[in-house]
Amino acid sequence: MNFLGIDGGGTHIAASLINESGDALKKIEIETGVNLTSVDQERLKSIISKIKTKTTEVDGIVVSFSGAGTPQRKKQLLDIFKEIFDINNIVVYNDGESILYSLFKGSSLAIVIAGTGSLVIGMDKDQNIVRSGGWGHLFDDVGGGFWISTRIFQEAFRFRDKLREFDPIFNRLLKFYSCENIEELTSLQGRKDFKTIISSFAKKALEKPTNLVEEIINEGISDLTLRCKKILDSLNINDLYLSGSLFKSEYYLQRFQEFMYHYSLNPLNFDVSKQMALLARKYFLTK
Repeated sequence: MNFLGIDGGGTHIAASLINESGDALKKIEIETGVNLTSVDQERLKSIISKIKTKTTEVDGIVVSFSGAGTPQRKKQLLDIFKEIFDINNIVVYNDGESILYSLFKGSSLAIVIAGTGSLVIGMDKDQNIVRSGGWGHLFDDVGGGFWISTRIFQEAFRFRDKLREFDPIFNRLLKFYSCENIEELTSLQGRKDFKTIISSFAKKALEKPTNLVEEIINEGISDLTLRCKKILDSLNINDLYLSGSLFKSEYYLQRFQEFMYHYSLNPLNFDVSKQMALLARKYFLTK
């Protein structure tokens, strides 16, 4: 029996195939964003079909997808996977739930995700879910990569309109996107992978933060850590797991730690798609 775990985020999708003993058989990675808040259904089907062509027959699948935060989106994704893989043994989680179920050992726990988007989510000992944020790039995701980049873009346009002083990050922004002037940045909105493309600048900005970047990071982390504290207090716990690409930035992690100095922070460094494959094995392995 073979089992497939899939991790779909704002910048990439990864899949891990394992056998019934838990041995890794194959790892597949595709560099494209698949967040359900920004990818249309036909494109999503095309990406998942590409993964299907690279795998053997599977007996169970667990899917972890950013943007799969409502029953309607979960059903949409479930229907697509059932259609393409032609099996019923499929479970769909959002990217926070999936990690909680992987880590759950009978006690309350909580994680914060800071990648392309952001989300704080916890689970009590009875596996009831509580969450804050993660409502998508149009409405929320404060402190995430897309939000950080967008805030820099906004200030760049304010500079162009003579509403603020110059900051060196604006030159780096133009160089990163090979634009001669700030006005050209508006064309990025029309790109198919606009969310991935725009959020990618956050990593570059964090490498050498300017005064403006520092202000934006403080703004985002202040909001994100307030959400963390609310969730931790509701669960009456002090430990928080950290997941997502932004925590790989030394500067971002340091600022986050400064805001959360009274709490115990535990950075996660595991392969989510592999963990989902192991969950699939746990759920669907027949004795």
